[in-house]
Amino acid sequence: MSRTLSGLWETPKTPLFVLMLLLLALSCHRKPVKVVVGKEGYTHVISKGETLESIAEHYYGDASLGKALGQYNGMDPLKPLEPGTTLLVPFDRKELENIKASQDASIVYNRGTVLARTGQYEQALNYLEQAVEMDPTLVDAWYNLALVYHHLERPEKALPILRNLCQNYPREKTFHYSLGATWRQMDQNEEALKEFKLALEIDPQYREAQYALALTLEALGKGRKAIKAWERYLEMDADSVWADEARMHLERLRRR
Repeated sequence: MSRTLSGLWETPKTPLFVLMLLLLALSCHRKPVKVVVGKEGYTHVISKGETLESIAEHYYGDASLGKALGQYNGMDPLKPLEPGTTLLVPFDRKELENIKASQDASIVYNRGTVLARTGQYEQALNYLEQAVEMDPTLVDAWYNLALVYHHLERPEKALPILRNLCQNYPREKTFHYSLGATWRQMDQNEEALKEFKLALEIDPQYREAQYALALTLEALGKGRKAIKAWERYLEMDADSVWADEARMHLERLRRR
């Protein structure tokens, strides 16, 4: 479940911090590769010169199911087929059609992330909405869709998506962090605080969540707790531009 995420942050001058934008260019990591073992189908012995596409054409009359057939058998689509080896061709082509639909949705999803990475959020929105409609199981697509809504200042759209993700993946710190940021965007700081705390319970070294926690405590007028939160952040990060911003907040609170 865990993975490294890259963050796109605005300058600290902006009071509302920006969410980390997850941009997966090639695959959806929470979508497991489907390897089918023991299901009924044709055992096909691969002949010299055959491809996944030609085999799919032979059995189903549809070469476009070739990549899905390869995924069904857990095969690397970039490697040529080895003559004499076998693969399982399912009797029911619907199984491959479902895999192909997921593959097609992933392609649409990747287009959306490329657009989002370059700040073209309106265009990215169209692709991401289409991707989750094509395959509602693409968790990363849902997550990125929520972040794009956030960037477009439509938190009411992002909120139900992120709440659902947090419910289904309660140990995913980035989902709680992002939900907290969305609550902040809606000026619901008490709700935001709960999510940042949850993210830090999962990972006490989560710097972004610690920064957000301190900022939210300050916004709620909880000066003493905010001071401790900023001090804790500086224990995690002493050198970045965010550390400089944290010191400014800390000094201002101590002068009150």
